[in-house]
Amino acid sequence: MKDLSTIDLIKHNKALTAFSFVFIVVFILLGFWQLERAEIKASLIEEFDLEQAKAPKPMSSSSSQWSRVYLEGYYDSSQQVLIDNQINNGKVGYKIYTPFYYDQDQAIFVDRGWISQGKTRNDLPDLNFNSTKLRITGSLIKPEKEVLAGDELLTEKWPLVSQTKSPSIIQEAYDKQFSNKVLILEPGSLYMNEYVALIPFVITPTKHYGYALQWFTMSLVLAGMFMYAIKRES
Repeated sequence: MKDLSTIDLIKHNKALTAFSFVFIVVFILLGFWQLERAEIKASLIEEFDLEQAKAPKPMSSSSSQWSRVYLEGYYDSSQQVLIDNQINNGKVGYKIYTPFYYDQDQAIFVDRGWISQGKTRNDLPDLNFNSTKLRITGSLIKPEKEVLAGDELLTEKWPLVSQTKSPSIIQEAYDKQFSNKVLILEPGSLYMNEYVALIPFVITPTKHYGYALQWFTMSLVLAGMFMYAIKRES
């Protein structure tokens, strides 16, 4: 009889039942989605580790993300870009993107590391240097369209300050088509500033597992609250 009474109460509270059921299902689905994301990230991190363990190969159109490659060409230090709002060891600064031209008509942005911000926002660092033809080695990344405060380039004079790491947006300041990947110089390279370790993902599989646990816990809490509310009316 008690079960029947509970069923009758659930039928009587249709709105509360529908609300609780929908959100319990949503929370459970979000939990499984986070588990799936964790598995995908774990697989990609394994791929990252394998690529980083390989010896560098010549840059080509088939070079994939995280591959270690080398290429020969020259920098253009007169048209560099500062990626804004980059934190390193608790300090605010910039990532330096320098155009590198190779294979006669190919271009790629090279991440030359981190540099601290000046005393004021208008106090930009002097990035100019003299470069001849050289070979550089690094790892390829394909930045997502990471908008920090807007897509637009914030300054009109070189070096430009950018709110995004996306080559497709930054290249609008040039009369040249750039690779959709960025080359991160290896530590100790010539013209390398302060190196920031290459991390494939900010959100690790462990964090995804933690998020999944939160969603599953929320579904259980909501189910418990629903049953408590129903039984209070019995």
